[in-house]
Amino acid sequence: MPRKSSIGKSLALCLILVLIAGLAGCQQKSKKPVPQAVKKPAQLSSEVTKYKSEPTFTIYRTATGQKESIKLEKYLKGVVAAEVGPKYPLEALKAQAIVARTMTLALIEYENGTRGKHGTDMSDSHTEFQEYDENKITPLISQAVDQTRGQALTYNGKFVYALFHSASNTKTASIEEGFPKLKTKAGYLKPVPTNGLKYAPAKYRNWTVKIPRSEVQQLMGSQAGSLDDIRISQRGPSGRATAITAGKATIPAVDLRAKIGPDRLYSTVLSSVKAEGNNVVFSGSGWGHGVGMEQWGADAMAKQGKNAKQIVMHYFPDATWTTLYK
Repeated sequence: MPRKSSIGKSLALCLILVLIAGLAGCQQKSKKPVPQAVKKPAQLSSEVTKYKSEPTFTIYRTATGQKESIKLEKYLKGVVAAEVGPKYPLEALKAQAIVARTMTLALIEYENGTRGKHGTDMSDSHTEFQEYDENKITPLISQAVDQTRGQALTYNGKFVYALFHSASNTKTASIEEGFPKLKTKAGYLKPVPTNGLKYAPAKYRNWTVKIPRSEVQQLMGSQAGSLDDIRISQRGPSGRATAITAGKATIPAVDLRAKIGPDRLYSTVLSSVKAEGNNVVFSGSGWGHGVGMEQWGADAMAKQGKNAKQIVMHYFPDATWTTLYK
């Protein structure tokens, strides 16, 4: 290592004198601070830049089995209508439109949409894609979609997996808590504070669900034994249950919820799991997988005066706001 120059020594001495004696300055002029380089947004990937104008997709209609062509913005109006309805404030509806637009494009580009199942880009079913219902569209919902036209979220130049759910407790979930298989694709989805549960329907604030013991035994397998010792054996970053153990069997909490049914076991925000008589009793709160934007939290933020961009960036803090087309 080279020795310090005499100039370097005088600067060091000058700094010491200033710190000790409180001197106003030195004869040696200090260098101007070097401005920090501004981090440039990542270059957009080809699957993002190709959307220079509003795309047309194909949608599978579950009620009729028909395949239809639909413009993206028209489709989003039906998604916002079905997923949240018109009772939310305008800014919360706009946030939902941005998130739904982003998620639609991510599912089509990275998960092949519903092409493998129906030969279409998307389906109108929430179990297959996103819920869609054109009969519930209102002028306010149309306004929310129109005012966010072409706006989406990207991360490192790619579409964000802009997941959303109904109600969390005090934090949203990490991607590994809600969708472990997407961890390598969407590790940027991390827990953030949220407070929408107080606005959610009362049945989701605190709930107790009883599932027949025999059903849980079948789902967990013979190594689970009698289930008398069933318990939460692991929790994730947000406090959600990530593993349930009984006997010698352990099952991911998200898998157990999926097998029981997400409309029966509302979430993995579990305070306790125990066997009682012929049932296994799950106690918890919230509704949904917990990842991404909490819809009731968006409602709460809008009521506090936050705009759509502030809402979305709260739930996706590492994302980049991107305009695809106008």
